Amino acid sequence: MKYKYLFFKFTLFLLLGALSLPAIAQTIKGKVTDAETKEPMVGTTVSLKETGRSQYVKLDGYFTFKNLKPGDYTLEFRFVSYKTRLVKVNVTNLKTTTLNVVMEPTTNELNSVSIVDNESATDRRSRTIEKNSNQLVNVVSARSIELSPDITVANVMQRVSGVTIERSNSGEGRYPIIRGMDKRYINTLVNGIKIPSPDNKNRFIPLDLFPAELLERLEVSKTLTPSMEGDAIGGTINLVMKDAPSATLLQASFSAGYNSVFAGRYFEQFDRSTISKLAPTEIKGNSYAATAADFPVNNLHFSNKANPININFGVTFGDRLFKDKKLGFIVSTSYQDNFTGNNSTFFLPNASPGVNNVPTFSDLEARTYSQESRRIGVNNKFDYKFNNRNKISLVNVFVRLDDYQTRRISDTISTNALVDAFSRSRWQYQSIYNSTLQGIHQLDDALKFDWSVAYSQANNHIPDQAEFDHEYPITQTTVSSDNLQGMSRIWTHNSDQDYSVYLNLTDNFKLLNRKFELKLGGLERNKSRDSYYNSYSLSPYLGTSNNQVYTTIDAANFTFKTTDKSLFVPDGNDYTFKENIAAAYIQGKWQLTDKLEALGGVRVEYTKQNYATQLPASVDAATGIINYTDFLPTALLKYALKDNESIRLSYNRALARPAFSDMIPGGQMGEVYQEQGNPLLNHTTADNLDLRYDLFPKNADEILLGAFYKKIYNPIEYEVSPKGTTAILMPKNDETDATNYGFEAVFTKYFGPMGVVANYTYTKSKITTAKVFTYRNDAGIISSRVQDETHPLQGQSDHIANMSLIYRNAKLGLNLQGAFVYTGTRVAFVNPAYGLDYYQAPTEQLDFSAEKTLCKKFTFFAKANNLTNTPYVLELHQSYNAYLANGQRPLALQTDVNKVITVQKDSFKANYLFGIRYKL
Repeated sequence: MKYKYLFFKFTLFLLLGALSLPAIAQTIKGKVTDAETKEPMVGTTVSLKETGRSQYVKLDGYFTFKNLKPGDYTLEFRFVSYKTRLVKVNVTNLKTTTLNVVMEPTTNELNSVSIVDNESATDRRSRTIEKNSNQLVNVVSARSIELSPDITVANVMQRVSGVTIERSNSGEGRYPIIRGMDKRYINTLVNGIKIPSPDNKNRFIPLDLFPAELLERLEVSKTLTPSMEGDAIGGTINLVMKDAPSATLLQASFSAGYNSVFAGRYFEQFDRSTISKLAPTEIKGNSYAATAADFPVNNLHFSNKANPININFGVTFGDRLFKDKKLGFIVSTSYQDNFTGNNSTFFLPNASPGVNNVPTFSDLEARTYSQESRRIGVNNKFDYKFNNRNKISLVNVFVRLDDYQTRRISDTISTNALVDAFSRSRWQYQSIYNSTLQGIHQLDDALKFDWSVAYSQANNHIPDQAEFDHEYPITQTTVSSDNLQGMSRIWTHNSDQDYSVYLNLTDNFKLLNRKFELKLGGLERNKSRDSYYNSYSLSPYLGTSNNQVYTTIDAANFTFKTTDKSLFVPDGNDYTFKENIAAAYIQGKWQLTDKLEALGGVRVEYTKQNYATQLPASVDAATGIINYTDFLPTALLKYALKDNESIRLSYNRALARPAFSDMIPGGQMGEVYQEQGNPLLNHTTADNLDLRYDLFPKNADEILLGAFYKKIYNPIEYEVSPKGTTAILMPKNDETDATNYGFEAVFTKYFGPMGVVANYTYTKSKITTAKVFTYRNDAGIISSRVQDETHPLQGQSDHIANMSLIYRNAKLGLNLQGAFVYTGTRVAFVNPAYGLDYYQAPTEQLDFSAEKTLCKKFTFFAKANNLTNTPYVLELHQSYNAYLANGQRPLALQTDVNKVITVQKDSFKANYLFGIRYKL
């Protein structure tokens, strides 16, 4: 009886417990979306007011509250720049309550005019831009940039599908290459306005000038529409700066770190105190004959600094003022002071190879670089909304980069010979300034007019680059002293100024009862460039001796010999260049069916150029005038399989104007060849075909699969031409057209807090160039002939891959990202000699970043770059064993001896950064 009672009691307990479970295990779950874009509102704060519990909307767009008792609840939804929503819910037993919550922005958009607020900085807004854009575009949001391991725009670019970057001597990313198209084929904009380049020879923009934290988003367009500027065969990069917010915005960050390359050696710095920004002849007149006294040697005083610390900080503040918040502004600043280094081994080739084009080398160099880079960026914007139809804005962007570089070289030409020790100091500062006044006017419900007036200036200065060398034996078999050699001093600077006006008129109406958008407009740009170059070479003062013994640079005694350059002799490097571009376009977008949209039109660009050098009038093409007109048609089709799925087919013609120095007769001495421009150079044009499949499943997820083909006319390659006893490196148009084709795949997927972002690009290009081949004829005499060689375009890599593994947990306030970049073999330098192109070996780089919320407004972050210590390696695709069999001297660095000759290896090591971020 006792056991029956216990069994009954136990059964009753289980039954009551089971009946009570629904009362404590109810669930509320739901999805939060944007009223305009229909995209999930990741990061929205959801609070359950009756319990005080709260959470963030996850990466998949959902939230869930579990273990709730039956009853009435109120949920509060909050997100910056969106209206707060209160939703009442009744929870009953044995039921999961599911909600679909739609959030509305606190500010309205001007009809058909994009007025972007802070929310545009999110990944989902980036996917929306990619989905709705007319051209094929990849977008990186400010939030993705903030969470990435990168602090400059150049390094952010390497995360974009189909993009690789060229690095500077310090290992920092500098120039992008899009789909294997070299930097000469790429166009760079700031807020849609083309900016000039500070580069002393070329048009392309060094993107390491721009701190990444100034950006609201980064757009990379790989196709063009008629309304876009046409000089972008490879693609267009648009740096969209931070915009005025809809509410008070205050952000600040501070970080510090170090480069591990200095864990094994000192950072070497030089004295900058006496550097003169002007050459002696700029101060005293072009006829002034310089003396040794004009060249103090303080900037050749070097000192060691142990474990230099990198410092970075930035501040952003914005708000809207006055009644109805009509006036908005934002000011964003960034300062970066970073120390980088490079340990390099380099084999300097002879200008002429051996018989059968076996490579020969004049010097084997051990190089060390120490570089301090100070980067300043300022972005400010003011906009005023007169009403819902009219708005004007003023944008000012300024960036400046100061590089202080010390370079040491030790070189020899044989095992038992003399070593030349070179020491060089260089201060280079570059800047870009852009000011743009813009207006957007909705004339009626269908008609819109917008305009822009812009002024831009770019400057580049290298004041008093100083280098000297001394020579000493490397064996003890001969008694000899350390002897002073020559010294060189170089001043160079250039400045670009652009004045631009853009006009666009857009009308919307129905054509054959289908939506039709007609857009037409044009631009006028006046560019002027000034370039100055002056170099001096001095020799050691010998007196009655044959040599001057070197002890210190302060004790060195230099003078000008009759063969040295003490007078300023203007040449082709000193020139003025003016360029006027007038463009007009007409563009139509027609909704042919419910699923099929067509866009087409034509752009006409007229280019007028004239230049004047300081070469004597007797020199051919000392001055020149160049005019040409290009018709650039475009046709695009977009077929919507579903609302979030489409297929795009596009064709467009584009152009690339030659670099300034490419057209100027005269040039500078490079490391191997004397460089010279070619006034007969033609500009390059190309036909581009693209096919892409787009799928945007939800949130920030995406799948993009595409193929592309480019036919390039008048491509520019560098060839060697004999001029007396000197070999001249000169740009020329190849007689054969070049092709470039491939495919891309982009995949982004989030699984709750986990995410995978990956892309892969295969590119193949082909160009045939006339090159020099050296051989021994039947009579035993060494001779040469011109022989065609087919090779990839410079900068093109067959395989490019990116993969990032992401963990984002809003509840824990934790974000982690591991980013891997693979760049396959690519041509780094097209050699004028047959079979001697320089190839960059494949690189594999691993980076990492982390972010942890410390409290409501403060976040700790860390960034680590190049954890794999990936070196930069250049190779010749010839057998090293065959090279030795030809009687050449042994070389260090060699590994794959049967296939390649390694000619350069640079080591940069890992870089670390740790910081604090504040957000109001």
